[in-house]
Amino acid sequence: MSNREGGCGRHVWLVVAIWLCLGQHGVLAQESRDADPGKVATTKKATSGARSAHGKTLAAVAVQARSLGGGLMTQQDAPKQISTMTAQAISEQVGTSDYTQLMNSMPGVNAASEDGSGLTDAANYTIRGFSASEIGVTLDGVPVNDAGNYAPYTAEYGEARNYASISVTQGSADISFPDLGAVGGHIAFQTLAPTHDFNIYYGQTFGSYDMRSSYVRVNTGDWGPVSSWISVSRNSADLWRGGGYDHIDRLQGKTLWTINENNSIAFNYNLNREHNYNYEPLTKSQVNATGYSTSYGTTWAPTPAGGFAASDTYAVPASVTQMDYYRLYQNPFKALVASLDGEFKLTDALTLSVIPYYQYGDGNGSFGGYLPLSAGAGGKPVVQSDLYADGQYPVYEAYRPITHRPGITANFALSISDSQTLSWGFWYEHSRQLEYIDAEYVDPLTGMPESVWGDKHLLTYSNGKPWLNYSEFDRTTVEKAFVQDVWNPSDAWTISAGISYLYTQRDNQFEYYPGNPDPVDAGSYNQDTDNRYHKVLPTIGVSWQVSDANQLYYSLTRTFRAPVDASTFGNSSLGLPPPKAEGAWSNELGWRFNQGPLTLHTDLYLANMGNRTATGVNPSTYLDYYINAGPVRMAGLNMEGSLDLGHGYSLYSSYTYTQAKVKQDIAIPGVGSDGAADYSDATTYATAGKQFPGTPRNMMYLGGRYSGHGLTVNLNGKFTGSEYGDFIDSEKIASSFTVNAGISYQLPDFNDLHKTTISLNGLNLLDRRYLSLVSSPELSAAEASPAYFVGPPREWYLSFSTTFF
Repeated sequence: MSNREGGCGRHVWLVVAIWLCLGQHGVLAQESRDADPGKVATTKKATSGARSAHGKTLAAVAVQARSLGGGLMTQQDAPKQISTMTAQAISEQVGTSDYTQLMNSMPGVNAASEDGSGLTDAANYTIRGFSASEIGVTLDGVPVNDAGNYAPYTAEYGEARNYASISVTQGSADISFPDLGAVGGHIAFQTLAPTHDFNIYYGQTFGSYDMRSSYVRVNTGDWGPVSSWISVSRNSADLWRGGGYDHIDRLQGKTLWTINENNSIAFNYNLNREHNYNYEPLTKSQVNATGYSTSYGTTWAPTPAGGFAASDTYAVPASVTQMDYYRLYQNPFKALVASLDGEFKLTDALTLSVIPYYQYGDGNGSFGGYLPLSAGAGGKPVVQSDLYADGQYPVYEAYRPITHRPGITANFALSISDSQTLSWGFWYEHSRQLEYIDAEYVDPLTGMPESVWGDKHLLTYSNGKPWLNYSEFDRTTVEKAFVQDVWNPSDAWTISAGISYLYTQRDNQFEYYPGNPDPVDAGSYNQDTDNRYHKVLPTIGVSWQVSDANQLYYSLTRTFRAPVDASTFGNSSLGLPPPKAEGAWSNELGWRFNQGPLTLHTDLYLANMGNRTATGVNPSTYLDYYINAGPVRMAGLNMEGSLDLGHGYSLYSSYTYTQAKVKQDIAIPGVGSDGAADYSDATTYATAGKQFPGTPRNMMYLGGRYSGHGLTVNLNGKFTGSEYGDFIDSEKIASSFTVNAGISYQLPDFNDLHKTTISLNGLNLLDRRYLSLVSSPELSAAEASPAYFVGPPREWYLSFSTTFF
């Protein structure tokens, strides 16, 4: 390669090398300082970060490799760990599974879901000790984590039956990914491409707890250069503990316009409408006292005439019964994700991938509360301005976020030579989110809310303004630019280096009890803030193909996450500054072996994270505030392997060892008489050297599969080690072991019916009763009991599917 050909790339190499050397030295020397962001390296030109047709990012490109272990893993060559599940393995799971259940076989993933159907948003996960909100998530290249608090919502991202693949990058995301909060990794969903021929796929599932799912996907086939598919589904199930149900209707589709062999535009859309009830997370003491089937109550205690005295709310038996009533804990929500994915070849050497997108969300998560109500005009109840007055009645309080989120990503890739590719691009997003808590009337005799969506029949003050606990309007602007060079100095070596710049601006307007005729009595509080966070993020990766069977790699990446939107007003109410941004330096050293029937991927990692955030609650306002808990060190081993035994038999296994240690003690300030933070009255928690909550040290998955003569049988087990529920490691839950199985038979084709399949899936076959991932970690279990996800009991799912034409 001539000097002229490598000139652009070498400028990238020089900047990245200097930055990495200085930054890595600084983090090792003083981990308690501001840590920051980073992103990852890629490998050869085929996976250099440039998307191939129809938005297939790095994680999706790998799916084109040979599927292993029945689709539970694929061959990889990037200088970092990537685990991919293909459509083959997805199709053998329960059809309504959420992605936390699907990726639970992968190394590093500790996932928990409240039911086997996957229809609840009551699911969560950690990956290598990073929480779900610290992991980026994209659907067809569109970021879908919440723009304000980074939370993922597991039931909102479409049907698993429409996925071509799910890829988990356990360490750090690709440099080109549009990730706002991905400190510790990335999850990418890629939906199916339309087929060239017209066909109709139909699936029907029945399962435990009256679970029912009807699903239809229509492929239009090629209409000239245009092909499409559209799917509709209706899914429902009763909660297995407590009262209530999950109900989700989905409309999803893709239209692909193939302009020519080098240029295409795909339109992707996903509309999700759900009305779910919530499971109650349980503490260990609740389970010990009342059992694993405990949840919100199904009986209602009538409200006394004239309402409760203010001093009796949450105290007398009738009030306690009311606040435990299941109808007050619901989660109705509507969500839309739509995008255009343009893939263009501008010259023989230059390609462009561009994805403009838009997201919308509206709904609520509800809970019970009390307000002082009196009769207004026409007998309609109104809220008294003195919120602490007697005459308190139960109400349905709904936290309602309304989100509009447009954005665009663009990625250019230039083939400088046969051995070098330079890519660059940008991401821009400007989201607007209005959040508030309103209230709706609850029948005092039956406990039935007047409405559950939080958009009508709202309780108001006498002045006609709705009662709101608070109102918050957030504008979040994200700008990112990146450049990356991938160079193959020989057939055996691939070296990549990149650098990105991530800028986040949070403009926040907050008001406590807006519209109250007596705001002083209500304790009103308002604030406008404008906070900006930015960081330069380098990455470098090297892979060496030692032989046809062996590959070694190393990568070093910096990651970054701005504080959540709620941190500004919660901290300001106490006179605290906004928390610092989270960030990490992530190292990975891996070995891949692939020879004959055996494929093995092994990855050693070390992530030094700075400024991990801890949360406290202001006892005066009940607002969360955020402080920096200092550095956390994540280190461990991830392994996954597949063994083809021949004659249709295969094995897949994964193993995880994780150390996630807090490096220093955490001090939580007290609250002075003036309502401000008082560090002279701080409480110090002995967290130094403790394992981070929700992070078991050991996990192992082992699955066996047989497929032949139309019959497919799967049997697998997952061991999850014990894990802590608080930061000082004073309370832990026991290890768990669950066994799942599936059997399916594909009938011979008959006329226009193809691939007709009958399947039976059994989950938790040993009917183990166990607690899993902590849902709300506490600093000390002695001060507040941590609550956990409850593993569902044995469940069965019977499915039928066929393809017409």
